[in-house]
Amino acid sequence: MKTRLVMLLLTLLLGVGTAYSATQQEVDQRLDFLFGSHQQYHDFLTDLQKAVAAKDKAKVAAMASYPLKVGLKGKEKTFRNPAALKKGYDSVFTPELSKIILEQKYEDLFARDRGVMVGDSGQLWFSGVCADKACKKSRVLIIRINQ
Repeated sequence: MKTRLVMLLLTLLLGVGTAYSATQQEVDQRLDFLFGSHQQYHDFLTDLQKAVAAKDKAKVAAMASYPLKVGLKGKEKTFRNPAALKKGYDSVFTPELSKIILEQKYEDLFARDRGVMVGDSGQLWFSGVCADKACKKSRVLIIRINQ
């Protein structure tokens, strides 16, 4: 228990700020510790970056958990389903947010118990979301966007 607490504190300290740049192995270890496995999170970031680069609205919309809360210019908007996000895609995935997503390096991800942050100010968060009532299966999805 004491070792786990020390690891959690180190994880939090190492993930704070942008002055620290972790290695891929360190991020893998942090995600393994927090979520049990890093691979689906690594794959998710890669897939999200490809979809955003291609401006594939349908794919990006399928990568979100609904209802999805999005902070837009000081106001919060809720998207209830993929069709609604596809319709509002350009207002959410602005050139600025798209650039942040595309430039995000895996080694610079910040992760905590509730999810993984993209961008220095938490512009996008993704995490494992239960796919069944018992939560035996989960899927990594976008859980929050902030602008």
